[in-house]
Amino acid sequence: MINQIKSKSPWVIIMIGPPLSGKTSWINKNFDPSEYELVSRDQIVVDVHGENDYNVAFKSVDQKEVDRILTKRLTDVGMSSKNAIVDMTHMGRKRRKQNLSFFKNHYKVAVIFPILTESEYQRRNDKRTSEERKTIPIGIIKNMIDSYQTISHEEGFDKVYSI
Repeated sequence: MINQIKSKSPWVIIMIGPPLSGKTSWINKNFDPSEYELVSRDQIVVDVHGENDYNVAFKSVDQKEVDRILTKRLTDVGMSSKNAIVDMTHMGRKRRKQNLSFFKNHYKVAVIFPILTESEYQRRNDKRTSEERKTIPIGIIKNMIDSYQTISHEEGFDKVYSI
């Protein structure tokens, strides 16, 4: 799968899965950062805040400013010939289609992550809280899972992979 993606250029990967499903770990395991531009709303939140504490940053930053920066980054990378990975949850068709629209000349790939057990989300959440100071309430994760919409042909992906 990875070699198929890398054989197309430029490419964009849209990560799809709830928080704590392994999206960022999968990226770090399979791609060298020099191969792509990462677009991550969570990272923008931390960058705008200026301190590496996501829990504090999320509560204190101007979310509209974060969205403006996100749109600019998607626009800039989408207009370039660089490969890109958009590391967000993308649980709904509207968000996926919107973010794909920035990448008119890219090979468009969706990578879908499985839904895990509640106990596994809790285990990963506890680990992330201690290591990264980033906590996602289980209720929010459940709501995101409930809001998931399966991929439709109209979204415009060239290839869809399930992990």
